[in-house]
Amino acid sequence: MDFYKIRTKETKGIPQAYPDWIVDTYDDLMVRGGSFYAVWDETNGMWSTNEFNVRSLVDEELHIFVTEERKKGMVFEPLLMRNFGTGSWERFNKYIRNLPNNGNYHPLDECITFANTNVKKKDYVSKRLSYSLVPGRTDAWDELLGVLYSPEERDKIEWAIGAIVSGDSKWIQKFLVFYGPPATGKSTVINIIEKLFEGYVATFEAKALTSSAGTFAMETFESNPLVAIQHDGDLSRVEDNTRLNSIVGHDSMTINIKYRSAFTIRPNAFLIVGTNKPVKITDSKAGNTRRLIDVHPTGVKIEPGRYHILCENINYELGAIAHKCLQRYHEMGKYYYENYIPTKMMMLTDSFYNFVEANFDIFKNSDGIQLKRAWDMYKAYCEEANIVKRLQYHEVRDELGSYFEDF
Repeated sequence: MDFYKIRTKETKGIPQAYPDWIVDTYDDLMVRGGSFYAVWDETNGMWSTNEFNVRSLVDEELHIFVTEERKKGMVFEPLLMRNFGTGSWERFNKYIRNLPNNGNYHPLDECITFANTNVKKKDYVSKRLSYSLVPGRTDAWDELLGVLYSPEERDKIEWAIGAIVSGDSKWIQKFLVFYGPPATGKSTVINIIEKLFEGYVATFEAKALTSSAGTFAMETFESNPLVAIQHDGDLSRVEDNTRLNSIVGHDSMTINIKYRSAFTIRPNAFLIVGTNKPVKITDSKAGNTRRLIDVHPTGVKIEPGRYHILCENINYELGAIAHKCLQRYHEMGKYYYENYIPTKMMMLTDSFYNFVEANFDIFKNSDGIQLKRAWDMYKAYCEEANIVKRLQYHEVRDELGSYFEDF
């Protein structure tokens, strides 16, 4: 490896071999935010984010050096990184802290790597899935989703999985919310998604992301996962959706981690949330209106014995499921949900949408309407619906503009 050399010295008459860290450009080590990020593992043909692998790789080379020198009649004591008393591990950590904050840094695992994927050093891969991406039968998957979700909702699920498999999810500004009563199949599908992308998934707390007090809410995105999941999330009270919108929009963001230097990433994560509570949509211009894809289960349940058999069989269909979803994604296209509006969720949480929907016939059939009349209709609706938090006069005018092609 190019960030150190094996050198020798004599201490109290004892010849010793030790790693000498090189201050220069290097290709086999990556540093991010003043901390170790990854090291190239030639044996496995992948990058490793485990700092202890530096110890293993260096100590292995020290042993080889000492063995070769012994054949030449020279005996050296190896100052192994494994032995803290040698000082090698301490010097390495000091070396890392003194390197540039983002030395040779390149994000790892920006695409899914399957068991049958060939990789090179410049692919920046540190993990791969246990299954291959191949066509095959998906009987258990088809039966399970055929009962738990309608064809329209199933398309949303398979499109999202296909987007992640293809790598396009890093650019698509959408997130998936499974909404429905308990025990209707939300976590069932989320669990399968976790199995499909094992190693590429992180868990997060949606409530912390949308809270103004969540200083370290972004910590979970430190490894920049491709998928971020919360099985039982809560987006019913959104205080500040800035962070959520930035993650879904894949904007560059600063990651604050306790006791660590801050660093900047462009989030790759596709967010998936399961919830029993509707997502709060404040108005038609809220960022989550155009980014949210809501998935609603049918509520039909499968007999428990059959359900567990299907879930078990799906473990043997993962490669075929990923392939099938990828094909479905290509058929539907990257921009299939570009203009999707979550009207069901808006009906549950957006009071102004419900006002427009309640007076739809009047707005549609009238040849124009005065703002004063619309304002009186809105006030009457708020009284009847017992809405406490109401829009002001000028806000009603602005909000109405989102519902008409010619305003």
